[in-house]
Parts: sequence; C-alpha cells; structure tokens
Amino acid sequence: MTIQDQLLAGRSNGILMPLSAMKTEKDWGVGDFSSLMEWTEFFAAQGTKILQILPLQETAPLETCPYSALSAFATDPVYADIAAVEDVWASKSGRAYVESLKEDIAVWHNAPKAPFFKVKQAKLKALWYGYQRFLTDEASVRSARFFAFEAYCSAQSGWLRNYSVFRAVKEFYKWQTWTQWPEGLRDFKKEAVDAFEAQYSEYVRFFSYVQWILDQQLRRAKVFAREKGVLIFGDIPFGTNLDSAEVWSERENYLLGWETGAPADQFSEGGQRWGLPAYNWPYQHRHNLDLWRRKIRRVTELYDIFRLDHLVGFFRTYIFAPEDTKGAFDLEGEQNQIDRGYNFLRMVLDEARGKLPIGEDLGVIPNYVRRMLADLRIPGYKVLRWEREDNGYYREPRNYPTVSLATTSTHDTETVRGWWETMDQRERANIWEMISAQKTDGNIPFDSASQRAILRRVLDSNSAITLFSWQDIIGTLERVNTPGTVGEENWTYRSAYTPAQAAEIYAPQLAQYRELLKETGRACQAL
Repeated sequence: MTIQDQLLAGRSNGILMPLSAMKTEKDWGVGDFSSLMEWTEFFAAQGTKILQILPLQETAPLETCPYSALSAFATDPVYADIAAVEDVWASKSGRAYVESLKEDIAVWHNAPKAPFFKVKQAKLKALWYGYQRFLTDEASVRSARFFAFEAYCSAQSGWLRNYSVFRAVKEFYKWQTWTQWPEGLRDFKKEAVDAFEAQYSEYVRFFSYVQWILDQQLRRAKVFAREKGVLIFGDIPFGTNLDSAEVWSERENYLLGWETGAPADQFSEGGQRWGLPAYNWPYQHRHNLDLWRRKIRRVTELYDIFRLDHLVGFFRTYIFAPEDTKGAFDLEGEQNQIDRGYNFLRMVLDEARGKLPIGEDLGVIPNYVRRMLADLRIPGYKVLRWEREDNGYYREPRNYPTVSLATTSTHDTETVRGWWETMDQRERANIWEMISAQKTDGNIPFDSASQRAILRRVLDSNSAITLFSWQDIIGTLERVNTPGTVGEENWTYRSAYTPAQAAEIYAPQLAQYRELLKETGRACQAL
C-alpha cells in the first residue's frame, strides 16, 4: 500500500515544528538533522505519525524566509550536524576550529531566536576543513567514500552542477546578484561557466560536497523516523528568488522582469508582491514541465509527504508586469485554468510514485480547484477558523471531506491561543457554540479546558489527516511568521526547551494530547 493510500484510508495526526526550532542539548542555535531525530523520537512517544518541518531550501546570508530561496533543490548548510561529519573530526584543523567556537556556540544555543547567519557561516567554515581532509585522504586515493560522492554528484547532476557553480560565483563576487556579474557568467554562456568551473573546480566541488553531507544526514533522519513510525512532511516552495541558481541557469522557465504575487486578501488589501520571478508557464508546458518534474522527484527522495505551496498558482498565477502597480492573472478563462492545473497535478502524482502531495489551497480559491483535489485524492487544508457555511456559521468539522488536512493554525497565522485571545467576543460565542454545543456570551478564556475542546473538535473531524503546530499543543503564543512584515521575528522561532525538558515542563499538555489522540482514533500505529 502506498503512503497516499495508507494515510487517506486511516486517521492520523501530525505536528508542525520547523527544523530550525528544534532545540537539543548539542545544537549550535539552529535545529539540525540530529535534532530532527531527537524530536522525532519524542513526538513518536506522544503518538504522532507525521512531523512537518517546513522548507529546508538554502537562503541568502541575511534571508531567513525559506520561501525565497537560492535554489529549489539545495538544502541549507545551517542544518548540518557538524558533530556527525566524520571529515571534520578527522581533520586537525577542523577539530581545532570547532573547539575555538565553544563560547560562541554557547551564546547561539541560548539565544531566544535562531541566529541563522552566524551559525551558517561557522558551519560552512567547519565543513571546508572537513572537505580539505576529504580531498587529501579520500579523493586522492579514490576511496569508497570518494566513489560514493561521485555517484551522488552524477545522480543529482540535473541541478547540483549549476547550483555549485552558482554558489561559488556568488562567494567569488561577494554576493553580487548574478545580473551584475561579468557578461559571460551573467548570461550563462557555456564557455564562461566552463572556464570558471575549471579554474575554481576545488571551490565549486566544495558546494557539491556540502550537499552530499546534508543529503546523507537528512536521509538518515528519514530512515530513523520510519523506524519510529513517523512520516516526514516536507515542502516545495512555489517560487525561488530572482537571485537563484535555477533562474540564473534555466531562465527560459521564467518571465524575467515579471513578479509573482497574490491578489488582495485578508493579509493585504492591495494584494501582495512577493519579489519572486513569474513562471513562463507556456514554455514549461511545452517542455513537459521538466523543471517541476525534477523538483517533485527531488522532494520525494527526501520526504514521505510534501506540501505544494500556493496551489492555486499552478492553475493561474497572479503576476505584476514590469513597472506595473496593478497585477493580473496570467491565464484567463476557467477552462484554460482547469486544464493547466489538471495537467500539472497529474504530473505531480505520476512523479510522486505513491508519496502524498498536500495542496496549500488557502486564500481566495476557485471552486474548481477543490473539486479537482477531491477527484485526484490530494488533500487540501481545512483551517478551523476559516471554515464557514454560507450563513456565516462555522462549519462542522465532522463534515470536512475525508481527503483533507484539518488544523487549528498554520505557520502564517497566530497560534490557536493568539487567535482565541484576540478574537471578537461575538465571534468567540459563535465558534464556541459549534465546538461545545453551548450558547454563551463568548467570554470563554483560553485555558486547559477550552484548549482541549478546540483540539478535540479538530481531531474529531472527518479529515483523514489532522495536524497541530507544536505551539498549539503546548498553548503558547510564539508564531513562526507574520505575512506582510519583514523582521527578525519571522522564521526564527525556536523552542525554549529540549525534548527532555519539554516532557517535564509541558507534562499536562502532552498527557492531554496523548489522551485526545487515543479518544479520537488518531494515535500512531506501526507503519
């Protein structure tokens, strides 16, 4: 039975926690792949079957939003567990460098927010020492590990070579955007790119080596999760940064100068400009959606479940022409949009090979999108606070479709506590009547009893999959992201406690969560 069939035929629950937020005793201030294993084991013990970790794509040095990445394929080095990289510890210089960081690591580890930039720079330097040892002791004698690295580079050649050259050039030109590089490199001319790669091959290959290390660690964490009965839930961002490896090297897939965004919605009265280049969908469809096929194959190598970010964009994308302040959809006509979306989603299912895609269908979504999701057995989202009947009353979760994912919040919203405590009292009376079957004036505080009732209502839903953020389970206010804002608060959320500490400090909340999973038939069973 495929993962898709298994999940849609059963009742399971997941937890959302960004990998960067996963604090452990030995991390450097940002959760790493060993943190992922430790938290996986902890969540498995609570009865959780799915762990959603958000995108892991590499971002620019001062960028923390993983939805604006340097590559659609490359993993961020900030997630490397340096303690598990044998080359670093076999290098005298590597060991000495890590030892010299002890005081810095202690400061980063205890910071209330994840210090991405400093940690990433330190890990890259440690990995450089490890790479030098790899070249000296493995590549020079053509060892088994060297051939394993070569095999990885060959298997991932569809993206790895261009990415590695891109990253090396970025460092060489001190992070100038590729649009400012010398003409040959800027225009991705074969002669110029080949010449740079030949002249700086050791440095170019370093970035391939880093991805090899990261891939091994993530795959190990995924195997560990499966042994614990947990499925890892990854993410495919809809777009990548203009200053990214794919836009530079495969620009025919994009409309350079045009910008992707979203029409006016609850987050933005005038619509949103995302700063991401628009796709050239006619070109992509003429070329068999090759770029997206490679993205789907990549994500299914790494994860059991994957989220298709901004699902409606595959049907119609809201884009802004150069110098235009008012956007428009790139495709008119409902049937045209249906055809484009159907062709795309059929491709996703073909490439997923039984792994489960989940469509992020939040916001203003045409009815045909959700009908197609149901027909293709791709779950969409049911967020308790946004599910309404035509008469304005909150929708009964037991009436949610089976092929859906029900939740209390997302990484872009307040936590359930933040939502509850800032809600208009009349709204609270409205939703509390649906949750509890009691009419009140809405003066219902957020406490253990109301939290239990809210979580229970979602767990009781008809959705095959339910999912809560870690903050919703423990009842805290810290959010991951606030859309439409830029600042250090976004994407840097970090658990205040390790799993062992959380087990003690949040013992009542965790006991309640375990009880609810059992009561609603959603406790994890062996895979």
